[in-house]
Amino acid sequence: MWRGEIPTQRNPMEPVTIKGASKRLLQPRSLTVEEFHKFLAHLEEPVRAIALICVCFGLRISECLALKWSDIGWLNAKLHVQRSIVRQRVGDVKTVYSGKTMRIDAEMIELLKVRKQTTPFPDDGDWIFAAR
Repeated sequence: MWRGEIPTQRNPMEPVTIKGASKRLLQPRSLTVEEFHKFLAHLEEPVRAIALICVCFGLRISECLALKWSDIGWLNAKLHVQRSIVRQRVGDVKTVYSGKTMRIDAEMIELLKVRKQTTPFPDDGDWIFAAR
């Protein structure tokens, strides 16, 4: 492109081939509810809670790990997704639609209460999944 041999409108990676690289051989699929429950049975805390929160709220792992206790509205049962954390850097959520407020059902509130009671980092400004 720089020398004018390839039009600038063309994707510069189009003519590049990488030996041994291939496209997916199988189409990805979602887990069934039963498969997810079996999967959860093999996880230990806090990874189990992280998996539940990501699946139940549809969060990216970067959004889940950036949750703070202050993001939970305990009285109105709301979760406020406001930030993400990638490579130990806190920033905005990936898209404008990722930042949202969602209702938390009673079972999830209980899970979060247990987590808050058992973590050494229960203050509002602390990360829900702070490393020990």
